[in-house]
Amino acid sequence: MRYKEYNTNSVLEKCIPIFWEKGFRGTSIQEIVEITGVNRFSLYHEFQNKEGILYNALKLYQKRYGKSKFEILKKKGNLAAVLQEFYVSFLQGKEKHQGCFYIHIGTELADEDPKIKELIREYLSSLESNLIERLLMEDDTKNNPDFYARHLVGLFCTSMSFCLIHSEKQKQHHIANGIKVILNKKFNYATSS
Repeated sequence: MRYKEYNTNSVLEKCIPIFWEKGFRGTSIQEIVEITGVNRFSLYHEFQNKEGILYNALKLYQKRYGKSKFEILKKKGNLAAVLQEFYVSFLQGKEKHQGCFYIHIGTELADEDPKIKELIREYLSSLESNLIERLLMEDDTKNNPDFYARHLVGLFCTSMSFCLIHSEKQKQHHIANGIKVILNKKFNYATSS
């Protein structure tokens, strides 16, 4: 048996930016070969096909980046400020690409690739669970955390798409206003029941 001469996670790390920049359809196997330095045969042996590379890249993104960002939701303090920090964490930093890799890929492929759709569903379900956990810490939202979490997930999806075309100030404004509107729904929701 031949020894594997590359690290799988290192290969996937190199694939995330190219998929993010060019999209799945716009990225060729040859470009992946060139950027990773791994030959086509080895890539197919490890991942079966280009879709397999993408699926594994999404899982690695969640493991390496998503979990640390979800940790922000565990902070104590003003709920709106914690939520703002969480959303903005996807839009700032050293990374060249802003937003969420899941949302970016989902926008391109979720309607036509059942596996991508399922991975996106799992990711957003994890986000919703983390939001519910945080909302349960607050007196104002603990009576109906599912309601708020559902709307906050929707804000997440639109914010991650919104980031592609707007200025930093517009992004901050969109997120802050979205959080404010959702959290203020408690008054309307409480009086309408």
